[in-house]
Amino acid sequence: MPNSACTKLAAIETWATDVVETASGWERFRLQYERRPRQRLLSIDIASGKAAVIHEEQRYIGHAMYRPFDDHTMGFCHEGPHDLVDARIWLIDEDGRNLRRVREHAPGEACMHEFWVPDGSRLMWVSYVKGSQQRFIWAADPAGGRNEVIMPMPPCAHLMSNFNGSLLVGDGAGQLGDVIDKDGHAFEPDPYIHLFDLKTRSHRPVCRHDTSWAEYRGSTQTTHPHPSFTPDERQVLFSSDRDGKVALYLADL
Repeated sequence: MPNSACTKLAAIETWATDVVETASGWERFRLQYERRPRQRLLSIDIASGKAAVIHEEQRYIGHAMYRPFDDHTMGFCHEGPHDLVDARIWLIDEDGRNLRRVREHAPGEACMHEFWVPDGSRLMWVSYVKGSQQRFIWAADPAGGRNEVIMPMPPCAHLMSNFNGSLLVGDGAGQLGDVIDKDGHAFEPDPYIHLFDLKTRSHRPVCRHDTSWAEYRGSTQTTHPHPSFTPDERQVLFSSDRDGKVALYLADL
């Protein structure tokens, strides 16, 4: 994910010898976690192409991102099956100092799909507990370090906000592929795109996405809706294979 000025990219580098190439989809995801690859969080200058190493670990990491309007703060995650990761979300200063975890998981809890509110005010993510249909919207203050649960929600996999974080959109999920204990994390699938108003702590369905959540050409992500707002906040953009092929859709709010 780039910085707000689009002059730098936050990226993850993996040693070539540590890349799993013998499987695809969620099986490859699990094997990559088990290999504990040597990986680096990088800052890449777009104009020159030069990369600076910010942080290095002998484990599976991902979701590299700059905090909007704050090039001093970067984020990344400890990647892997949700029920094996005990502290997913991490922040670090761009000079490589002040590494800190955003949240240590409660027993049976998993956190997923962290994202920055586009104005940089908060870091948000999805949280759920093994055996529960319900999920929760969480947020962290990146300056003070305090995190709080915002509201319960249907079982959405991915959230995204409007610019100031007053509205969110989320995609009702299918069964999880990125867990080891699939029976323990089973739930009733939800086929809707949901709109959340954080001022009133309310939500409503916008439309059905009806995607299959199936792997496509070895990718686990292509058929995921990953909804987001259009800049004027009048529509929601999402992906779906509801008509047989993966395509982009717009739904009016």
